[in-house]
Amino acid sequence: MLFACLHREGRAALITSFCVFKFMALYSIIQYISVILLYSIFSNLGDFQFLFIDIGIILLIVFTMSLNPAWKELVSRRPPSGLISGPLLFSVLTQILICLGFQTITFLWVKRQPWYEVWTPDTDVCNQFGHLNVSDLNDTEVDEHNIQNFENTSLFYISSFQYLIVAIVFSKGKPFRQPSYKNYPFVLSAVSLYFFLLFIMFYPIEGIDDFLEIVCVPFEWRIRLFLIIVVNAAVSVLVETFILDIVLWKLAFSRDKQANYGVTPAAPTPQGATDLQADKCLSWLCPRRMMAKARYMHLAQELSVDPDWPPKPTTTTEAKPRPENSSAYEIIIPS
Repeated sequence: MLFACLHREGRAALITSFCVFKFMALYSIIQYISVILLYSIFSNLGDFQFLFIDIGIILLIVFTMSLNPAWKELVSRRPPSGLISGPLLFSVLTQILICLGFQTITFLWVKRQPWYEVWTPDTDVCNQFGHLNVSDLNDTEVDEHNIQNFENTSLFYISSFQYLIVAIVFSKGKPFRQPSYKNYPFVLSAVSLYFFLLFIMFYPIEGIDDFLEIVCVPFEWRIRLFLIIVVNAAVSVLVETFILDIVLWKLAFSRDKQANYGVTPAAPTPQGATDLQADKCLSWLCPRRMMAKARYMHLAQELSVDPDWPPKPTTTTEAKPRPENSSAYEIIIPS
């Protein structure tokens, strides 16, 4: 009982470390993509935008996403044994491509809007300056670092939601950890950040906008940004949950490990029948069996094809029937 408990906790700790590692990798890549796109127009994220992302989002999520307790049962499925493994690399690379794609779409799409123009302190696409005098507009401080513009604001909203999306996608539960919805600090943090970001996006407050150095955009563009965020979340969850966990993990990666061990798969279930059909479609991913790297796996392969294993006994032992006038059996060991 104690061994099983320690084994479950060890697996949960291993999966948690992988989740945090993947999240921190995606955090740096998402921020890198935003900065590179803004560099192309001689802009950048503002200091307080960096501060909000690093402390308000990343620090809070990292401290809470690792609090999932271990799963209540010890399962036969093994977790990944290292960072350089197929499922982990596929997970990170696909999420990087998804984030890159949606940020690029946002960056290019905002320039095609009919209201778009190079932002200046006199720009008023939200009709906020109708009650101001021209002298008041002339007193507006000029942004020398070109932080305030429509591209910066759009990418700030998209990237902020992407941090939360990948955090939820990577916070996996069963079969090694409890579900994320039982991690109440993480759920509270993620929901609070979602509500805050949606609030400042749909109901901009002048003080918050000035602090974060974001500009006002038309309401229809905020709706489009929200749709981009929803589609981004759906694609990330679909790729991570269905393609990786169901198709690739159960079929491609697990099949190779079973072949290396000489394990005979169990009888197909309804879900297994679905997996079998997908297995046929993905057979090209693993055209030949990979040789095992660990020595004990080499030995397992050799013994599985060795006709003399397990060794047969060279001698036999049998007992003669007890004589009527004897009270013990006579043991005979033939040579």
